[in-house]
Amino acid sequence: MKASALKRQMDFEVPVNIVDVRERDEFQEAHIAGARNYPLSEISEWIETLDPEEEYIVLCRSGARSTQATWQMEAKGYKVVNIEDGLMSWPGEVVKGGNAQ
Repeated sequence: MKASALKRQMDFEVPVNIVDVRERDEFQEAHIAGARNYPLSEISEWIETLDPEEEYIVLCRSGARSTQATWQMEAKGYKVVNIEDGLMSWPGEVVKGGNAQ
C-alpha cells in the first residue's frame, strides 16, 4: 500500500491500526498520529501481544524494516499491510514525542 492510500483512509476516518517498527528514538523524532511504536528489533517481545482478529498497517522509514516485520507477522497468521515507501513518502503531518504502544 502507498502512504497516500493510508492518508486517504485516515482522512475519511476509516479506523486503522498503524504499527511503526522504527526504533524508539526515530519514532520520537516524527511519526504518524495514532501510530504505535513496536520496534522491529523487539519483535519477539511484542508480536504475540497483537490481536489476530485485527488488520495492521506496518511502516518504517523506507519500507525495508516494515517488509521484514510483515513477513514475520504473516508467518504468525496476522493480517498485515506494508507501507511500501515508509514514512519518507507520508504526505501528511507528523507528530513528535511519545513512545506509546
